[in-house]
Amino acid sequence: MIKEKYISNFKEISINILQSNIRSVRKKDITKMGFRVYENGFIGIAGAVGKVDESELEKRAIENLRLEIPYPYEPSANLVKKVDYRKEVLSHEELVKEIEELFKLLREEFPDFIFSNNIYIQDFETKLINNKGVDLTHIDRIVAAAIIIKEKDSVNVFDAFSSYVDREYSREKILNNIRETLTAYRNKVELPIKGKQPVVFFADDMLPLKKIIEEMNGYKVGTGASLFKDFIGEKKFSDKFTLYQSAEEEELTGVEFFDAEGVVNPDYRYTLIENGKIITPYTDKKTASEFNLPLTGSASSEYDKVPSLTPRNLVVKSSDKTLKELLNGQLGIAVLIASGGDFTQEGVFGTPVQLAFLTDGEKLLGRLPELTISGELYSMFGDDFVGKSQNKGLLDNKTMVFNLEVDYI
Repeated sequence: MIKEKYISNFKEISINILQSNIRSVRKKDITKMGFRVYENGFIGIAGAVGKVDESELEKRAIENLRLEIPYPYEPSANLVKKVDYRKEVLSHEELVKEIEELFKLLREEFPDFIFSNNIYIQDFETKLINNKGVDLTHIDRIVAAAIIIKEKDSVNVFDAFSSYVDREYSREKILNNIRETLTAYRNKVELPIKGKQPVVFFADDMLPLKKIIEEMNGYKVGTGASLFKDFIGEKKFSDKFTLYQSAEEEELTGVEFFDAEGVVNPDYRYTLIENGKIITPYTDKKTASEFNLPLTGSASSEYDKVPSLTPRNLVVKSSDKTLKELLNGQLGIAVLIASGGDFTQEGVFGTPVQLAFLTDGEKLLGRLPELTISGELYSMFGDDFVGKSQNKGLLDNKTMVFNLEVDYI
């Protein structure tokens, strides 16, 4: 019998902001353990939160083998690895004082705006250990500021947004992002042209990638339900477009370097689309086995559930150009808030854009009226894919550029 423990510890201090002032400070410290046993092609699982009697948890997991939940796949073996990507941050007490000072500055500098939402520090530690020689540990920490911005005289629920995610706290970066956003927000501008033109998405915005991620699902490909079912091994997109599953340090925020089944990819990367050629969909052990596909290590799981297929940290490869170089002298439409858009089943894309700015590739120049943007999947990632910036040149973020149809709502 193979026995396995899946342990996660999550700590958080969250500072809730309301009306540009600290409203509350909340702390969390939660440990969860899942105990898995594998025998005769079945898996038994038991889980608990908080202090755990491991022998009792093991007993319950063994009893749950009677449920005959199938898992005819070999558990991972002979793999030992520990990473700790944490960087030094402020203590909880120092953080509260710092955030008080931050919002004092914002109230003084932008008295016509209201700031809300939260700023938090999260610590993660995840372990996967079994009696087949697996001992994996991932420790990480993120600092995040998700700040909703509203004009005092506005009838909207909110008017703008500023985000910051890193392993270190930087007042300067948070302030600079808000200053640039609101300076441009106050400067109303019009589209330089209508029709097809460069549209800039921030790299962590999954909206333009939504359809590709859906269609690269290994189960969907294997059952013939994916648009890409007949295109594995074929070039369907631009040479400039490469998509990979990443567990590299600089591209991870709250995601482990191993998946829920203990799979670790060489160099922490698995390429799914390379220079426009579709290589393989993302898979877990079940999907890879059932449809004879490569195993990409794409299993996720709650502590007390059977691992299942989930896209894990899919990343577009950066080009060797800055955003300004990608725009090549043109102005771009930087999308900050786009809600309500989607792809059709066939891959036609469209979305309203509630907040967009003109950009020269180095800074935001002015706020545009509400827009609509549209495109088509194979064109967006084909001839109309300009590239992903190699630098964090806009609001301290990397960006992706597409040539899309743009018009006023």
